[in-house]
Amino acid sequence: MSAHDVVLGFVTSIRHPHNSTDYASVEAMLWESVTEWLGQTDPRFVIVIVSNRPVELPHDERVHQVQVSFPPPSDARTPRTGIDAVLRDKGTKNAVGLARARELGADYVMFVDADDFVSRRLTAFVAAKGGAPGWTITDGWRVNVQRRAVRHHSDDFHLQCGSSHIVRADLLPPTAAGATATQDELYTEQSELLERWLGSHMHIHDDLPLSYLPFPGALYRVGTSQSHSGNALGGAGRPITRAIAAEFGVPATGGTPWRLARAVLPSARAVRERMRMLRPRDRD
Repeated sequence: MSAHDVVLGFVTSIRHPHNSTDYASVEAMLWESVTEWLGQTDPRFVIVIVSNRPVELPHDERVHQVQVSFPPPSDARTPRTGIDAVLRDKGTKNAVGLARARELGADYVMFVDADDFVSRRLTAFVAAKGGAPGWTITDGWRVNVQRRAVRHHSDDFHLQCGSSHIVRADLLPPTAAGATATQDELYTEQSELLERWLGSHMHIHDDLPLSYLPFPGALYRVGTSQSHSGNALGGAGRPITRAIAAEFGVPATGGTPWRLARAVLPSARAVRERMRMLRPRDRD
């Protein structure tokens, strides 16, 4: 596939190994995500992964790894390192990934959280709408893969997840320093946009003339110990239907009573927390 044929570049960054309590699970979730991203119905896409050390990935010519030597953004050995550390580490790694996606000829770029799944129709949709500034994903699902359960999120959920925007590459910050740039070079080149657009997903829709994607575009994985947010799907859920499974490349919920009950009913943790909230407080 030549550079002129690349419609969409999926760019993801992997946390520093120091800021993980179980890096093997991070790599395992990345493998699952990349495998799903490769299922796009239109083959004109590339995947760029930026990490501090090589990771094992599915063998495909569209998958590209870029290794950086950036230091740990935080001394804390925890996935939840604080917003400043996230903005610096994720922003600079996404900038490197953006540079590589441009080198590969991507017309559009989507920054994707490494543990999320995306609709298999995205590349085909973008190809049919070529020239538009881009889209914000506000319609999708939260998923707990272990429970085989999903929950439809509200229209403002894009403010809480990094897999939210598809943007025409020429509208994103410059990457003249290339995929070998240092963090200092990237900050000098991109200034406040490095954190505002590439490290965060809170502002880009308001700053750019993006439209809303007209169908569910992402399946946001929750309930893992390695996420920045710590979001969970503790309450009631819905079974993963065959249609959702086909759209996002995840296993459907089994038809046994046990599988259905586990998907639909709140988790034991959610029930305990609810009971604690309802328990009368001790009086003096």
